[in-house]
Amino acid sequence: MKFVFNVSPNLRQKQSTKSIMFELMIGLLVVFGFSLVYYGSTYGSSYVTQALLLMAVSLVTTVVAESAFAYVTHKKNKFDFKYLTKFLSGSFGWITAIILTMMCPISIPPYALIIATFFAIFFGKLVFGVFGNNIFNPAALGRAVMFATFMGAATDVITVATPTGIIATNYNWLVNDARMVGEMINAAGGMKALALGWYPGAIGETSAIVILLVGAFLVYRKVIDWRVPAVYLGGIAVLTSI
Repeated sequence: MKFVFNVSPNLRQKQSTKSIMFELMIGLLVVFGFSLVYYGSTYGSSYVTQALLLMAVSLVTTVVAESAFAYVTHKKNKFDFKYLTKFLSGSFGWITAIILTMMCPISIPPYALIIATFFAIFFGKLVFGVFGNNIFNPAALGRAVMFATFMGAATDVITVATPTGIIATNYNWLVNDARMVGEMINAAGGMKALALGWYPGAIGETSAIVILLVGAFLVYRKVIDWRVPAVYLGGIAVLTSI
């Protein structure tokens, strides 16, 4: 009997990792673009500038951190630009930067996002062996650093209560009857505002309709497995009902 051994991955598909990440990036930027429309039309161009600044500093921090890591770990004596380009294009650090930025409130100062991005990229991904080897979600790690360290460092860009803030401050994270649910929804502008995303929050915490449409597109393109969000959202629905 002859055994054939091949190096993983052994389960392959037509889409390359780069094409999957590119389509994911497009989906994320669609949601980010809707958020810019909301903040620009509701609060003015300064909020659009703030959101773009946050995205820019996170992307720049990612490129600097990964470039430095590539330079230090490069095994050849002579460092070349071609190697750096290949390293950056295969690391997909910009995806982490985009997700992390969209997980943050628009009121967070840029220096806080720079530090959170560094932790996300270096400690969340690079030290484990770059893309595909990390044991933590890098963006989630950066968000944890942000939440634990800088949530009191918000700027005065926006002070309007968000749905999450209402739950935390008014109900101590415990919404346990219909009256509280009604008050929370009314404080956020009603179900229509929640569905359209016409309320403040995290930058990516925007239109549920847009997010669902983007999600459906990514499922159709087989970028994501529909079973993962279905189980996650279904689990929340069942436990909340109980």
